Amino acid sequence: MEMLQIIIVVSIIMWYIIDRFKPLWEGLQYGKYVTIFVSALFAFALSFGYGLDIMAALGVVADTGILGTVLTALTLMGGSSAVAELIERIKG
Repeated sequence: MEMLQIIIVVSIIMWYIIDRFKPLWEGLQYGKYVTIFVSALFAFALSFGYGLDIMAALGVVADTGILGTVLTALTLMGGSSAVAELIERIKG
């Protein structure tokens, strides 16, 4: 499987899991920040654990590196409306 496909699949799975557990902290005063913290922790663990590099996946650089892995984690952390829409379609 190509790295870009892995990044997309990891993003979908990550946000699906976060959305499943979100009701646990959603009602808290700082629920939004808990979501940011959980997504950051999850995204950095996945990016560094699997060596995901969006820059290498897009062909910008020849080899994976720390900067690309950090950018991948930030991208995963930010989520996307497309991933959210796909998750909603899967749920519905």
